[in-house]
Amino acid sequence: MSKSPLLLAALAVACTAAAAQTSAPAGFPEDSAPPAAAELRERLGGKVFNVKLADGASWRLEYKSNGYFFINTSRGFNDSGEWKVEDGRLCNKGRRIGETCHDVRVKGSELYMKRDNGEIVQFVPQS
Repeated sequence: MSKSPLLLAALAVACTAAAAQTSAPAGFPEDSAPPAAAELRERLGGKVFNVKLADGASWRLEYKSNGYFFINTSRGFNDSGEWKVEDGRLCNKGRRIGETCHDVRVKGSELYMKRDNGEIVQFVPQS
């Protein structure tokens, strides 16, 4: 019987560690900054990105230089529409998702976006 509390404690530590690995970052990376609209347009236009969510799902985002975007997710959701930028913000107007705007930050060559749920995700350029 004396091993039972020890086993429960070990399981609790293991579960906490697993949950910590899948939790979203609490905020933008330290020393990141909001990009000017022109810089953000340059970073996105004509490029394709992969995004990994904390829950394990993934997105493929394509931003055309002509102002159109496409999204495909690992869960089978697809949409397209128009995109535009403002200083420190990315706005999409999709056929299915409607209009959304998100805060973005850059740190060196890395680009981050804050989702509606507060999760910070990184845009990883597709090679």
